[in-house]
Amino acid sequence: MENNNNKIIIWVIISLIVGAVGGFYYGNTTGKEAGILVGGQEVLDQQNAEEEAKLQAIQEEANPFTDVEEVANPFKDTYKNPFE
Repeated sequence: MENNNNKIIIWVIISLIVGAVGGFYYGNTTGKEAGILVGGQEVLDQQNAEEEAKLQAIQEEANPFTDVEEVANPFKDTYKNPFE
């Protein structure tokens, strides 16, 4: 009789653990997104736009001939593309 009660208690505990793990997994996979996941893409888009603006400003500063394009390339008008 004692042996039967131990088996029943063990099976009840095992089934409770399996049910808790299954419920936790189901709740996490079907639940709503909260916290960092909600605004994560918006923050990434904003950071990418800021980085692009910084890179564009650095690129413009690095090229000293942006305003004097005609002076920088004296052969601009004389060069003819042979494939046209």
